[in-house]
This record gives sequence, structure tokens and C-alpha cells, in this order.
Amino acid sequence: MEAKPTSTNERIITIDIIRGIALMAILMANMVAFKTPVFQEANFVLDGELLIGGGINQIIDYLLHLFIHGKFYPMFSLLFGLGFFLFYERMKQKELNGNRYFTKRALFLLVMGFLHVTFIWSGDILHTYAIAGLFLMLFINKSPKTILIWAIVFVFVSMVIMFISLLGYGALMQFDSELQVERQQLFDQAMLVFSTGTYAEILQFRILNEVSLMILNLIFTLPNVLGLFLIGLYMGKKGMFHHIERSVPLWKKVRLHSFWSGGILAILFVFLLYNGTPYWLSYTLAYTVNIIGGPLLMLWYVSSMILAFQNKDRIKRFLPIAAFGRMALTNYIVQSIICIFILYGFGFGLFGSVGTGAGVAIAAMIIIFQVIVSHFWLKRFSQGPLEALWRRWTYSN
Repeated sequence: MEAKPTSTNERIITIDIIRGIALMAILMANMVAFKTPVFQEANFVLDGELLIGGGINQIIDYLLHLFIHGKFYPMFSLLFGLGFFLFYERMKQKELNGNRYFTKRALFLLVMGFLHVTFIWSGDILHTYAIAGLFLMLFINKSPKTILIWAIVFVFVSMVIMFISLLGYGALMQFDSELQVERQQLFDQAMLVFSTGTYAEILQFRILNEVSLMILNLIFTLPNVLGLFLIGLYMGKKGMFHHIERSVPLWKKVRLHSFWSGGILAILFVFLLYNGTPYWLSYTLAYTVNIIGGPLLMLWYVSSMILAFQNKDRIKRFLPIAAFGRMALTNYIVQSIICIFILYGFGFGLFGSVGTGAGVAIAAMIIIFQVIVSHFWLKRFSQGPLEALWRRWTYSN
């Protein structure tokens, strides 16, 4: 049987809406890394302290850390794991080799991620998704219980790695004066290069100082992302998205328990981040807590949306966001291109001079623009341009 991509009427619109909302929030969170040199942070400084502290910027910074940071990349990751399950189910129905076609999908993402991280922006997640996705194939025939156990193990392992890494680096920064000077110099160089440099100068700096860091960061990100993928795979195997009506009692339990647990940990995360002393230790504890707290609050967001969208009239109001979510790959890459032209030296050169509030405003304008474009694009075409290329590559013989 010939392999074909998913048709529009086969899509679960609720998933597209959730994916769209996740991508919106991810841009809000990523604006910190777009507009400031967080890859070269010298002393665990917060975005609000890095640029414009106090006032509305500080309030917005609090809210971003409380409700967004570490909550929506897990949502996007969960949906990737779910999409993996749905993909394999379609391959099974068509009696096709799921491993072969999914490997092709992952290799496309790996190439896209490599191009993105090298030539556009260092904060790429696609290469991590591609590599972690290949490991997912080891779990497709496992039972839901086994998958859930492994998901918890991988998230816990990533939490331990995060704690040890941040604790060790924080201690070094406190007691190694030469390292402090070195990091501060790199920080100052990043500020200068990104705000005033040409594309070639910025590319050279990023390749020398950031790309290798992102590759090294796979030690932490791979187990974390794989664990989140497995949660999505688990939910797919349990039919929690395909048979929502039957799963309403389970979704209500998820909503209840993820609300109180994720809420408590989110508050603890923000408290440690802004009030703990010594700061390098509280910073370490805060981000360790958020490895668990972020996904828990994410589950509250997802379960709340799933239950809310049982109202079909409510879904209709979110169809433009569903279009935005259907073009997630295209919109993700375009977001990076727009941001670097607005902020980097070869564009408007706003890098290092944009506060938290202005960063959120820029992100909001980009999102509105992309929602409108996605809505009208999909009225004429069935897929986004990169999605069409991705599917053509996947299903070519």
C-alpha cells in the first residue's frame, strides 16, 4: 500500500489548537534568549536584572517564570510523542514499515535543526527532537505501564543531571575568579557582537561559542525530552486523545492533581529564583524544581484545554490558532528569522536594549502576524511550506 500524509479531515483539531498555544508560549519564553546573551550568562542573572529591572518589566518577568517558563516546551514535547504514536498507528493500518518512515521524518528534523542552530539561532530544539525521536522507536511496542515508568525515570535522570551541572558550575563561578573574568568577558563580547555585528561576525561567534554548547547540552536535554515524549506516547496508547469522551473522568483527575502539585512547585520555583540566598544555590534548586513542576503544570494546561474543547462551539473560535498549530514547523523557523532581524546588528540592532515587557510585545505581534498568515495560507494550501517539504521527503520512495 502506498504511504500518504495525514489528510486534513483526519486531524484532531484539539491537538492542533494545543500545539498552536504551546508554540505561542514557547516564543514568549524564547524571547529572553533572542534579546539577551543568556548562553553566556556570567553570574546566573535574571532577564529583569540583565536589562531593565523593576516596574512592569519585573512583574512580567515574575509572571513568565510562574506560568510559562518550563511549562510549554514540555507541552510541545508531549504532542510530539503523541504524534509519533498516531503516525505508527497509521503505518500499521496501511501495513507499512513504521520504523522506516519515522526514521526519515527524524532525519529531516535533524537536518532542519542543524541548519537552524548553525545559521539562524542557537536555541534550536529540532535536533534534540530528532535524536530523542529515534529512541522512541524502542518503546512503540511496550505496554502503557512500562512506557510511563520509563517516562518518569528519564525525567528524574534529567533532574539529577540538571542539579549536578548547575550546582557544579555555580560553585566554580563563586570560587574561581579567573572563570568569573572569562565568563564576563564572553558575556560582554556577546552583547557587542549581537547588537552591532554583521551576519558573518555573528555567525562566527555563535559557531565558536554557542553551537558546541548546545551539542554538549544534549546530555541534559535528551533524557528530559525523551521522558516527555514518552508521556505523549503513553497518552496515545491509552486513547486519551482519540477517545476523549471515554477518558473524561481520567482527564478530570489529571486536571485536579496536576493543578495543586504543579501550582505548588511553580510557586516554589519563582520563590527560589527571586528570593533565595545564596543566589547561585537557589538558582540551581529553582531550575531543578521546575524540571518536575513545569511538566506537572503543563498537564493542568493540557487537561483543562481538552475538557474545555468538548464544547464544539468553543473549538470554532480557536480555528485560526489550530491553523497556526498545523504549521508549527514553518512558524517555529520563521519566528527565529523574524526575531534575529529585529534584534541583531544586521537588522534593527535592538539586542540588549529590549526589556521584558517590550520582548513580550514583540512576541505578541509576531504571533498575531503568523496566526493571520497561517489562517489564509491553509485556505489555499493543505500544509505549510516546510510541512509539505517534510511530508514529501518522508513519503518519497
